[in-house]
Amino acid sequence: MKKILYIFSLSLLLLGCEDQLIKDANFISENVVFESEPLTEAYIANLYSRLQFQYAENQNMGMWAAVGAEHTNYADWQAPNHAVLRSFSEARGPGDLDYWNYSLNRDINFLLEKIESSENLEPEYIRSKMAEARFLRAFNYFEMVKRFGGVPIITRVQNRDDAYDELYLPRNTEQEVYDFIYNETQAILGDFDDERIGANGRVDKYTVLMLQSRAMLYAASIAKNGNVGPNGVTGINASSATSYFQKSYDASKAVINSGQFILINSGTDKVSNYASIFLTEGTDNKETIFAEVWEPVIKGHGLDNYAYPAGFGASWNSNFPVLYDFVELFDFTDGRSGKIDRGLLTASNEWDINDFFGNRDPRFRASVFYPECEFKGERVWFHTKTILADGSSVNSTSTKVTRLDGTEMPQASEPRNRRNTSLLRRKKVDGDNPTPVSGYSGQDYIIFRYGETLLNFAEAAFYLGETSEALDAINQIRDRAGMPLRTEVTEGNIRHERQVELCFEDHRFWDLIRWRTAQQYLDGVRTKGLVFNYKLETDTYVITLKNAETQVRSFGTERFYLPFSSSRLGDNPKFVQNPGY
Repeated sequence: MKKILYIFSLSLLLLGCEDQLIKDANFISENVVFESEPLTEAYIANLYSRLQFQYAENQNMGMWAAVGAEHTNYADWQAPNHAVLRSFSEARGPGDLDYWNYSLNRDINFLLEKIESSENLEPEYIRSKMAEARFLRAFNYFEMVKRFGGVPIITRVQNRDDAYDELYLPRNTEQEVYDFIYNETQAILGDFDDERIGANGRVDKYTVLMLQSRAMLYAASIAKNGNVGPNGVTGINASSATSYFQKSYDASKAVINSGQFILINSGTDKVSNYASIFLTEGTDNKETIFAEVWEPVIKGHGLDNYAYPAGFGASWNSNFPVLYDFVELFDFTDGRSGKIDRGLLTASNEWDINDFFGNRDPRFRASVFYPECEFKGERVWFHTKTILADGSSVNSTSTKVTRLDGTEMPQASEPRNRRNTSLLRRKKVDGDNPTPVSGYSGQDYIIFRYGETLLNFAEAAFYLGETSEALDAINQIRDRAGMPLRTEVTEGNIRHERQVELCFEDHRFWDLIRWRTAQQYLDGVRTKGLVFNYKLETDTYVITLKNAETQVRSFGTERFYLPFSSSRLGDNPKFVQNPGY
């Protein structure tokens, strides 16, 4: 019986070619799918749609920020909060952090095996589609290797009647998987021209280089900071670190030297400039290298519905409370450290909110909703109550008080705004969205951008001894942000810059893993939020700490890799479990 290939109509929209294709989903024989360019494009669009570029579209899109201790989620029952507090074991498996996409891998292999025999497609077209598919396969392996370490490398379509040893393959080593990713991307680079189309959601040469840049940096870090596991399939030999740093450096340098990309840096307002990176789409955004394209209603998500503060028209809202532990990483524009002595955050001290938050790194102000920041022409409030001149307090959310400057404010903020941390994620939120409900947000998800290129380059250059190049790259980032330039480059300030520049972009958790520093931030830590009480007489705030999460975080060294579930181990008798489980 011939296999039947299911082409999703949604995938047609992904590539903007619905005028060429049948609008309804159709069942198409494998004998004809690669005899037509439109059907081939639809097949590849389906592959794109199944590759997990981001965790989810709606309330769970904050998964990696939650497990990386950047922000949490509003409700205890939401998947990111489960993942933070989950006890990992063989019996329980990897839970919500799982990614095991061999069905996608099989369909990519199917294309690579069948398309070459097409009688109707032009050789140049076949070559370009094979290159695109090989990139998707390499990216798919990257998503699996960073979770599990070594996984089986399968480059052919497996069938049920294959021999036992062909069906049940052992895990390749982690190093072999990273080498596979590099070799695949290196092999296809020449199959792409210099056209820049990654910002429109299609793989191009620069997208391929950025996967090299990122994946090889991960491999280098794991080799430098980790150890080869007892079963040999996790970890990378330390002697390989320099080679991987060089590969990452070379790929980043190629993107830089292409002249195709810049750091967006228009106007004098550093806050709005940084915010614009994530709201400017397509090739008009000269910083975007590769993006997953979204369109409201047609292929929309719910970021604005979930991220808007309460009181601004979103039905859910306030879903991503930012942890104060992470806020402390954002220094002040005058060079002061963002880490204020926590012993000063008591009921006996008062703070000017414009200094406490308003004078921090512009990237903070573009990324976080904080007390009295402006949104959609109004202020956002986070205070629990207003303390009057006689020492009494009032806390009605519907009754106003008059401030010293004559303006009015509510006695207390909306409860949802202050429930967990009294700070909310703002980055990527579209204040111009007229319909902030689920499915009506269309901000593209930026997978690779030039800011990351420079940070990858700086890190690799530093470990290769090219400190002047590393310093220059870091200072390009800081200059764009309006922060004081560094006079020297260190491992610490490279890592610090990365966490601040790439906040809420799904990097920090994986960075803490590859640096092997996760215990410092994620183990034995009870993350904090803030309580704001406004003092009417002095126009200041009393700021105190509160627990942001229900319990202390736990992160043992075994969590550098996720466990294989007992069922997955049972499916393949040649699999070995990751160390510590």
